[in-house]
Amino acid sequence: DIRKSLRGSMADKAIDELTENLAKVTVEAPSASKEQKEAAGSKKAPNGYDLSLKGVASAIKEGKIKNVIVMTGAGISVSAGIPDFRSPGTGLYDNLQKYNLPAPEAIFSIDFFKQHPEAFCTLAKELYPGHYKATPTHCFIRLLEDKKILLRNFTQNIDTLEFEAGISRDLVVQAHGGFDTAHCLGCKKSHSPESVKEVLFKDKVPRCDCGALIKPDIVFFGEGLPERFHTLSCKDFPQCDLLLILGTSLQVHPFANLINRPPKECVRVLFNREPAGVADEPQVDKTMIKRIEEAARQGDMQAHAILVQLRMASSRGLRFNLQDNKRDIFHKGDCDDGVREFAKLLGWEKDLDKIIEEVDTRFQKKNPPKQ
Repeated sequence: DIRKSLRGSMADKAIDELTENLAKVTVEAPSASKEQKEAAGSKKAPNGYDLSLKGVASAIKEGKIKNVIVMTGAGISVSAGIPDFRSPGTGLYDNLQKYNLPAPEAIFSIDFFKQHPEAFCTLAKELYPGHYKATPTHCFIRLLEDKKILLRNFTQNIDTLEFEAGISRDLVVQAHGGFDTAHCLGCKKSHSPESVKEVLFKDKVPRCDCGALIKPDIVFFGEGLPERFHTLSCKDFPQCDLLLILGTSLQVHPFANLINRPPKECVRVLFNREPAGVADEPQVDKTMIKRIEEAARQGDMQAHAILVQLRMASSRGLRFNLQDNKRDIFHKGDCDDGVREFAKLLGWEKDLDKIIEEVDTRFQKKNPPKQ
C-alpha cells in the first residue's frame, strides 16, 4: 500500500495525488539473472577488491589504500580496565547510580555539573590519565601511523590512551575533549592539568581564584564540540579511502554522523561487539520504487520529491545488513581480537607485538609496582 509506505514523506494531499498518478504507470520488475545472483554471493568493494577483511588487507598491501581514518569509542578502552558507558551491568552509566543522578547522562551535563560538581569530580579521578595502559587496539592505530597510512584518528574518548600508545597528537582529534587542558567556567582562566589533578586526588572540587568551578576541557552535553573537530572532519573525510570504526555504539551526534562523510567508494569496517549505526531499509516495495522512478522520468515532480527523500535515506548509515550493500563490513567481537586478526592478514603481527611491548615497558616505568 503506497499510502502506508510513504506516510510521513510528504503531505497527505501530495501522497493522494501521487498515488493516483502512479496507478497509471505500469513497470515490470525484471527478475535477477544467474550472473547477478552469483555476484551477490561474492561482493566486491567499489575499488575492485573483495568486500572482506582479507580483501581490505590485500588492498592495503598493494598500496591501493593510503588515507585511513579511524573512529573510536569507549569499547576500545574496556580491556584497559576502563568500563564503557552503555554495557548493562558493567557500563559507567549503570555504575553511576550511587550519585542519585536524574539520568545517567547527567554526569556529563553542564547544568548538573554546576549544581553538583562532586559527581563528575569523583568520576574524573577514576578516569584521569596515567592510571591505564593503552590497549592492543590503540597500538594498532599507532601501527597505522608507523606504516604512514593513518590520516586521522577521531575519538570520542577522554582517556587519552591514544597518546599513551604513542600516536602523534596532530593525528588525533578528541571530539569530546580531554584532560590535557582546563578552564574556569567563570573568568575563563586557563589552569594546568597538573594543578587540577592535585585537587581532584585530594577528593576536592577544583575552583578558580575567582571562586568559580574549574572544569577539564571535556565536552559536556549542552556544549559545542571543539573547532578542530569541525575543521579537520571537513578536510579529512573527502580524502578517506578506508574508514575503520572501532568500539562505538554510534549513538552520540554529531560524532556518529561522521560515518556518512567519506566518498561513496570508501569501504567502511565496523569492529564492535554489536551492530551499530545501521541504516534502515526504506519501507517501500521495490516494484513501487520502480513506479516512482518511472513517474519521475515522466516529469511528475511529486514522484521526484519522494525519490530524492528515499535516496537520501538510503545513503545514510552502515549497510552491511542490507542486500544493496557495496562497501560495508561488520567484524563482530572484541576490538583487540579484531585488530589482531587484521594485523595477521596484513602480515603485521610482529610489528604490532613490538609496539605493545614498547607501550607495556613505558607504562611499567611510569607505574612501578608498589612495594
